[in-house]
Amino acid sequence: MEHSPSAYVRMYRCQSIGYAALKGLSFPTTGRVTGSTSKGVFVLVPPQRVFFLSYESYRGPLTLNLSPRPAEPLPVYIGQEVPLEADEISLPTLNTHISLSDENLWLPPVPPARIRSGEELWASIQRLSESALYVHRGVGFVPLLAFIMDDPHPPTIPAILQPSIASILILKNLFTQPLEVSMPALTGLMGSGRGLTPSGDDLIVGLMLLLSRMPGMDSLHETLEALHRQIMEIAFEKTTALSANLIACACEGSADERLIQAVDGFLTGSLNESAVLATLQEYGSSSGVDALTGMALALRALKVANYLI
Repeated sequence: MEHSPSAYVRMYRCQSIGYAALKGLSFPTTGRVTGSTSKGVFVLVPPQRVFFLSYESYRGPLTLNLSPRPAEPLPVYIGQEVPLEADEISLPTLNTHISLSDENLWLPPVPPARIRSGEELWASIQRLSESALYVHRGVGFVPLLAFIMDDPHPPTIPAILQPSIASILILKNLFTQPLEVSMPALTGLMGSGRGLTPSGDDLIVGLMLLLSRMPGMDSLHETLEALHRQIMEIAFEKTTALSANLIACACEGSADERLIQAVDGFLTGSLNESAVLATLQEYGSSSGVDALTGMALALRALKVANYLI
């Protein structure tokens, strides 16, 4: 007599749990599956918290890394209920139980204290942008790098991206104009593009993550605080809950460890351009290189404001 897969009890433990995910699991409630990929399961927790049950080893603020790694993706479905307790996540219909422990809490590394000169950073982002345009010319928001970097011969831009060009041109002046001018351009990018995290949201993550992890930003502190506050509020109203959570984390200087490694490696010079691009390529089908467009936009805005010296 054959038994269905759900007849067997699956027991996992959390090898690592991101600090933002732990906040969403701090009280008993019921979440719902909002997405499933070959790399893990996304769960929405009231009111708008999201965490990721990951089959991989990469850590992040929203990530719970399962151990042992499932031999195959869990057969979940969109909308499936996920009861949450203080010490356990359950998928009752699959007889699956995941034990939790805050002993395995993951926190982002402290931002670098010393970075390269503004001249070196600008030269490096130019080389990175050229490489990305050559290798990923048709991917996500990568074509917009040509407009961020003032390429005299920009590539042909797909029709779907053309409305974003105006936003990019406005945001190059992010620190030389009132936020009232910049915010409509930022919100215009939110939710644009395809994927679980649309490309426009990934761009904003890259933008905010670099600005949040870059030292010596004291003179822009008030502007950045206001920017963080407004962009997080709007994100939870305009785009997906997953993207909004990722944007909120980026404003705190936190993200998947691959993005942090790429940003910190770029700022300090501990990674060359090839290594930075390779690290970004490891993060999602286009999310990493879309985040690069945000990194480039952040540097461009700082240069326009004569901040890169």
